[in-house]
Amino acid sequence: MGSRFQQATTLHIILFLQIIRLVTGQYKIITPDKPVIGVIGKGVILPCQLTIKIIPERLLVHWVFTGHSKKIHVTTYGGKNSRNPVHEDETYRGRTNFFWSEFNKGNVSLHLKNVTLSDKGEYTCSVFFENWYDEAVVDLVVAAKGDESSVFLDGPVGQGIGLTCKSQGWFPEPEVVWLNSKGQTRKEEVTTRNTKTSSGVFDVVSSMILERGSDKEVSCRVVNNLLNAICESRVLISDVFFPSTSPWMMAFLVILFLNIAVIAAICYKLHNTHLERTHTAKTLLEVNSFWMKTLEAELDFWEARSHAVPITVDPDCRVLELQVPGTPDVESSASEPAGPNAPSTVPVLLGKEGFAAGKHYWEVEVGQQHDWVLGVLREKGREEEEGTLPGEDFWALHRSQGEIFSSKGDHRIAKQQAGNSVIGVLLDLEEGQVNFYDAEQMGVMVRMPLRLGKEPAEMFYPFLSKREGTLTPLIRPVLTPVPLKLLEI
Repeated sequence: MGSRFQQATTLHIILFLQIIRLVTGQYKIITPDKPVIGVIGKGVILPCQLTIKIIPERLLVHWVFTGHSKKIHVTTYGGKNSRNPVHEDETYRGRTNFFWSEFNKGNVSLHLKNVTLSDKGEYTCSVFFENWYDEAVVDLVVAAKGDESSVFLDGPVGQGIGLTCKSQGWFPEPEVVWLNSKGQTRKEEVTTRNTKTSSGVFDVVSSMILERGSDKEVSCRVVNNLLNAICESRVLISDVFFPSTSPWMMAFLVILFLNIAVIAAICYKLHNTHLERTHTAKTLLEVNSFWMKTLEAELDFWEARSHAVPITVDPDCRVLELQVPGTPDVESSASEPAGPNAPSTVPVLLGKEGFAAGKHYWEVEVGQQHDWVLGVLREKGREEEEGTLPGEDFWALHRSQGEIFSSKGDHRIAKQQAGNSVIGVLLDLEEGQVNFYDAEQMGVMVRMPLRLGKEPAEMFYPFLSKREGTLTPLIRPVLTPVPLKLLEI
């Protein structure tokens, strides 16, 4: 009862002094003229200095928060004779401290821990003792510096290349600036989108199109003007990434010319006997059909190969349980392949970089190995530690006991003979499919449709199986220079 009575009495005294304002003029409270900046997740000091030579024994300090159309009595302390709060609001419980050793110097500043967005507003520092009372206001603004920015290649757009810069966790909304090699703002049109998350901070995505012939060194700078904080990433784009005159267009013209020649030959033969004309036309059409299909397959392969990208795999091997038809367990000594859809523990290497849009092609050299697995997996199936991938989150080819299986459809692709020593993979996120090619025969082996999710941030990663020793699949370069590694400024 005594404690409650004391608290009630103290609060009544505060209200009384706020009304009376018996200010003698011999003391003064000093607070900063400019707003104090607090970083989200860190601590901040709200300065309040009392100009007085000797601190009275019965001095009281009271802090009140005003913001978001509400008023909160943050904390009230009983001066240097007591280090226990007379009152502390539940919202700030455990997050406020005074500088007790500085009380005798008039320092009644408040240390606010773990700053949040809701802490933004005005804080009133009230000090009273005996017949004197005064107050001053400290304005607190909050800010946050986001993650390091990253620049991604989206693939060809017209005669240029699409670039996207991403960064997360900023407050307030940051500014995104694209620069050239001289540090000057680029003239290309830029599209920037800031998305407010459930926690109140902003994720930023900015895109531009780099045209052929322009400055190939590109920097993406994300700026928080309130904190004067900058994150910057820089890339150098090689000319080989820009689209050029399509070689398959020239091939198409050659095919058209040859077709005209074939039709002319057919017409010539039609001037001979009816039987010879019929036989010749049928033979030529069959030959032409076979030839056209072969050329179409090769053109499809070379078109896919034009989207070649450098692939680097993570050296840390992951053990995943893949639902691949006919996959033998790497720890099993059985010589026969497992049945369709049998789960198998397979050590794999994942690509360091994933893709969210565009077309991307790479090749894997498998040689004459008896067992291997390679393909594409979706990011949302990956886990932080070793784990499993659901069957819907990867698309793969697997060779077991001389036969090649598809992970979709549970069927065999072909009997492994001397070929298939190099497998090409095209991740086509525009058409929503994954194509596997025999890179030496320049023909498609199988096409697998993707089940793309509704989330725009889905990422797809290359993967291939890993075995001890030298008999392991390897990423084979496709005569494409590797772009410079992202540099942090």
